[in-house]
Amino acid sequence: MCGRFALSQPTDQLAESVHAEPLSDLTPFTPSWNVAPTNWVPVVTENGLSQRTKAPRHFRLMQWGLRPQWATSSTHQPTNARAETVHEKPMFKHAWTHRRCVVPADGWYEWMATVQGKVPWYHHRMDGGTCWLGAIWESWSSPSGDHVESFALLTVEANEDVREVHHRMPLLLEQDTIGAFLSGEDLREPPSSMLIDRHVVGRDVNAVVNDGKHLIEAVPTLL
Repeated sequence: MCGRFALSQPTDQLAESVHAEPLSDLTPFTPSWNVAPTNWVPVVTENGLSQRTKAPRHFRLMQWGLRPQWATSSTHQPTNARAETVHEKPMFKHAWTHRRCVVPADGWYEWMATVQGKVPWYHHRMDGGTCWLGAIWESWSSPSGDHVESFALLTVEANEDVREVHHRMPLLLEQDTIGAFLSGEDLREPPSSMLIDRHVVGRDVNAVVNDGKHLIEAVPTLL
């Protein structure tokens, strides 16, 4: 699973790297090393505003936590969806077929259960590149005119790089497979090993009010 991630890279540079239109100046994103559920996040999509229509590849802000059109205030808004069953679950299957997006991240956090309690680990690409996370999105509107676009990250079985910390991990895409994923190809496979590095970080990341580059810095550990 993925419960927090970091995104500090300038969104205009991210957009240029994947040949996408950048965020509008009216919807800026502030870099964060502690992106949490319900936060608004820049995502890449090729869907238009009417959801099923195609549009040039572009960034726009969406809220983390999937809210389908039929959702009510009491409906659970999942932040993750299992890639293996996303095509079967009523909550996810329509978005999987029609509304995909990709979320950029510097890296993500997972918590390992230990005798000392849950210990946060930061995961990132060994080559220092962007982690492009496969996701699905939905559009919700209220009778009063409120409108929310939201997403859930897809997760897969953890590869050897991650398995010791957690049995699940985000669906990682390579930069040159983003187009295929957005176009509907089935790329639901864990990445090869020797791709992800990880290290223990401080418990400050546990609190969503904390932010800053220090959150991803390695701390001494006996693990």
